[in-house]
Amino acid sequence: MFDYTSNGVSLTLIRDTRYKDTLEACPIKWRVTYQRKSTYYLSGINLLQNEWEILSDSRKPAIKEYRETLQNHYDEVLKKIIKDLAEKGIFSFDLFNVRLGKSTGNDLKQAFNAKIKKLVDNDKIGNASIYRCTLRSIENYNSKTILFSDITPKWLEKYQTFLIEKPIRYATIGIYMRTLRAVINDAKDANIINPSAYPFGLKKNGKFEIPTGGGRELSLELEDINKINEYTCPTKTIERCRDLWLFSFYCNGANFGDMLRFRFSDINDGEIYFYRKKTKDTSKNKIEIIAPILEPMQKIIEKWGNDEAPKNFIFPFLNESKTETEYKAQIHNVIRLTNKTIKLVTKALKLPDISTYNARHSYATILNKNRVPESFISEQLGHSNNNVTQSYFGRYSKKERLKYNNFLIWKPKKQTTKKKI
Repeated sequence: MFDYTSNGVSLTLIRDTRYKDTLEACPIKWRVTYQRKSTYYLSGINLLQNEWEILSDSRKPAIKEYRETLQNHYDEVLKKIIKDLAEKGIFSFDLFNVRLGKSTGNDLKQAFNAKIKKLVDNDKIGNASIYRCTLRSIENYNSKTILFSDITPKWLEKYQTFLIEKPIRYATIGIYMRTLRAVINDAKDANIINPSAYPFGLKKNGKFEIPTGGGRELSLELEDINKINEYTCPTKTIERCRDLWLFSFYCNGANFGDMLRFRFSDINDGEIYFYRKKTKDTSKNKIEIIAPILEPMQKIIEKWGNDEAPKNFIFPFLNESKTETEYKAQIHNVIRLTNKTIKLVTKALKLPDISTYNARHSYATILNKNRVPESFISEQLGHSNNNVTQSYFGRYSKKERLKYNNFLIWKPKKQTTKKKI
């Protein structure tokens, strides 16, 4: 049923009993043989001997589903790749593995691990962490083997219910679901699953619709920012984290991943020039962000910064880091500590809980309330502008950047006294 040979390359499906008692459920594997060398590829399915014997013609729903999944992967992926490479006379296991690419069999968790490895190999440590967290969540829900064919709208609904009852915020659930969808999309592109079995889409069409996060207020008023600025911190650690949060706010709401990478060479004529790392490698239209160094920012640099030299980081946290993995780990540590300590500050001031994420939203909201042009806010946040007309106007000038960002500086309201009549 699953046997194919072409130009010295053979493909067959086996029940691997080498490392298990034959009475147990044993893994079903694809065996590829070339020049007397065999390599085995997991299918993600384990079968008992009696199940294996009826795989080819059983009408039992579970066995039939296994057979159809295997048949689809055999026809649409493995056989096609071997046929192409063998007929061209260029088959090798290295080439075969490269051509498999995103195809990691029918096992969802294997696909996640392959994706994580690829991201780590390409220094996409942040993205790899998201996939790792999503996989851990899925394993907490179901520790057994999960096939792509198991992922139905009903399965996703149950998984979502499990997350809600943990409880986990809808915004986080949305991240997990979009990450899972990306892995499912890879499987669909590799013909591991049929398009008709694709589980995501509109709920009205019988598909699973990914939830969106609630509209939680994420910005502070300028008066609240001033309270944080003037707060007397009980420890140096809290003070430093508070100042880093404020620096992020004043610096166009720069995220910590970018901010901690700033070097003195990024400063030109009193402004910091940088690209958002989040979009630098993915966006075709790369926007250079320019942030004026306001007086509070300069004071923070002088208080906590490195010695001024072009190659030095502005802040010292990455001084000892050498690789992207080390950068990411250290940035994560600083963010985690800042999120923990900034909450102590807002609690003491009886303000809402905030995190490093709120600095960006506060920056945008405060400028918007001061009727600063939306095009300026968009430019300062590093959003790409697809408005053709706007592109004719060019970028805002240094004078305009300083003028608008100065709205972030607290100015006490003047006291007015009523005249006596």
